[in-house]
Amino acid sequence: MITKINDVPETLVAFKASEEVVADDFKNIVMPEVSKFTEKHDYLNYMLILDTDISNFSIGAWLNDMALGLQELKNWHRVAIVSDNDLIDSATKIFNTVTIGEFKVFKHKDIEEAKKWASQPKVRE
Repeated sequence: MITKINDVPETLVAFKASEEVVADDFKNIVMPEVSKFTEKHDYLNYMLILDTDISNFSIGAWLNDMALGLQELKNWHRVAIVSDNDLIDSATKIFNTVTIGEFKVFKHKDIEEAKKWASQPKVRE
């Protein structure tokens, strides 16, 4: 299940994944909130707190997550993933080299630092 986190700066859209995560979580919760955010801002600051093992994401959830990535490709600014899983950290470092925006993994103990980092507005050049 994915839930929206409301106690974040207005320059950030944030979610928490817990238990089993399915395609409808992305379709019905994440994507509409991301669309609302990018309509208001010309960039996307996104945070996902993983309070579940990545094995609890269904194939459909992964596909919808990838679809979100492609749909919002031009808007990515900062993405914070909160996880204590070293595999997530390694994969994110690789992904960071081939995509627009900055992606960074934070440990659960550093959630406040993740919020602060990910909520920095995009500076217009």
